[in-house]
Amino acid sequence: MDVENGYFLAKFQSTVDYDKVLSQGPWVIFGHYLTVQPWTIDFNPNLPYPNLLLSWIRFPGLPSHLYQKQILMEI
Repeated sequence: MDVENGYFLAKFQSTVDYDKVLSQGPWVIFGHYLTVQPWTIDFNPNLPYPNLLLSWIRFPGLPSHLYQKQILMEI
């Protein structure tokens, strides 16, 4: 469903599909990245962008002993 401001609301019949959409990705539609997040009660479609965004960042070749919060925050 088109909410407004370029936001869309999707309802899933299957929890498997719901989990897949949230956990896999990144999703690219017609050459544009699609940001997917679960709906929250304080969602405001009048905001031009999400105020919180979870992202996955890869560090290929980074030794495992450097995967510490302090070091990753500095990087």
